[in-house]
Amino acid sequence: MATNLRSLDLNLLIVFEAVFEAGSITRAAEKLALSPSATSHALGRLRDACGDELFVRVGQGIAPTPVAQRIRPEVGRALDILRRALAEAQGFDPATSTRRFEIAIPHPVGPVWALAIAERVRSTAPGVVLRFDTRTLPVDQVERMRGGELDVTVDWMPSQDARCVQRKLFDDHLLVVARRGHPRAAPGMAMDDLRREGFVVPHPRQGPMAEVVLSLRQAVAELGLAWRLLVSEFLEVPFLVARSDLLGFLPASMAPRAVGEFDLVVIDTPIAEIKVPILMAWHETRRSDDGHRWLRELVAETIGATVTS
Repeated sequence: MATNLRSLDLNLLIVFEAVFEAGSITRAAEKLALSPSATSHALGRLRDACGDELFVRVGQGIAPTPVAQRIRPEVGRALDILRRALAEAQGFDPATSTRRFEIAIPHPVGPVWALAIAERVRSTAPGVVLRFDTRTLPVDQVERMRGGELDVTVDWMPSQDARCVQRKLFDDHLLVVARRGHPRAAPGMAMDDLRREGFVVPHPRQGPMAEVVLSLRQAVAELGLAWRLLVSEFLEVPFLVARSDLLGFLPASMAPRAVGEFDLVVIDTPIAEIKVPILMAWHETRRSDDGHRWLRELVAETIGATVTS
């Protein structure tokens, strides 16, 4: 049967934590600035609520029971969350904060941006903990933002939730790449030459089609370009292009790294530029949160620096 928290004084948990750490009611009382009798009385009330002795006498001190040992980690985590929440309510200081944030970046350059963001946070906010999700299809993304589990997303796919705030970070666009030494690919290729080549094309996501993939597939269809390989991720494109005579489309934000690491070349073509807006989204309930505002600015500045560098 669950304990009714309305009848439980949460100060009793602070007493429990102090007694557990001190191993003595007297030393815990000194730490809490209470009398030993008040500390013992508080511990008695918690014993009644838990239905367990919690601590037993051993020699000159006391030792926790198995129940106390089992609940100590959970009590500690709960108190830490409350302490952090109260500290954040008084103002967010990145230098001292121990807050946790989760960021989803399904964009192809997501892993690279995640590393850059994590490095910057390590140098400016060493106690802040970040967790990243760079999967193409984050699970229950909108629901997790509503519930506060997911703080920020960076993607080219607009949020479908009206309560999500969106900010455009920059306009990406698609480039055509080929392996260095390709026998036919060269700057200024005519459309007739491009139509004789095979292309690697990303597969659309499930559900609403991402604007970039929709635009790409429309361009391939309207221009009469021939796709030879349908792949799941843009990350697969440079790997395949480097090992074949296929041409591929890549986001410009990804191209510099792909060109250098896979020895590719960018081909200037008469294909009209396909723009890809990159959006950062968060739930509107986080709009006025000082810590969340700090996170949003840090993410935007870091990604902007990697795009322009």
